[in-house]
Amino acid sequence: MTSSPIPEGFRPFESRGLFTEKIGPLYTKADGDNTIFGFLADESHTNSNGVVHGGMMLSFLDEAMGQLVWYALDKKRCATITLNSDFVASAKPGDWIEAHAKINKKGLAVVFVRGELLVDDQRIMTADGIWKIIGK
Repeated sequence: MTSSPIPEGFRPFESRGLFTEKIGPLYTKADGDNTIFGFLADESHTNSNGVVHGGMMLSFLDEAMGQLVWYALDKKRCATITLNSDFVASAKPGDWIEAHAKINKKGLAVVFVRGELLVDDQRIMTADGIWKIIGK
């Protein structure tokens, strides 16, 4: 297994929940007005075929997109209503996987988000989601 180092500028992400700690460690980096999330895939993230499990990829992208919404709402509570995803390619242990996301529309009750996972600037997954604003 060849491992990619953690890219410069990324720092450990301080999770707000026990589940996020289980899928990590996750990393984050400010990039202008955007925040990029990343993780170094290892054997614990794989399925029986030796590639990163789709559930891991979906959980990671859900976390990254949810964090984007949470910050955009000034840390109001929010929850994923729907998350539709497309797996484009696989990832393997040793890959550095980044999550990039952007808010498409922010309403009074819901937020629409688009996200993607990248390995070496190649898209491996996309997702569109809706988050419910539940906090004050």
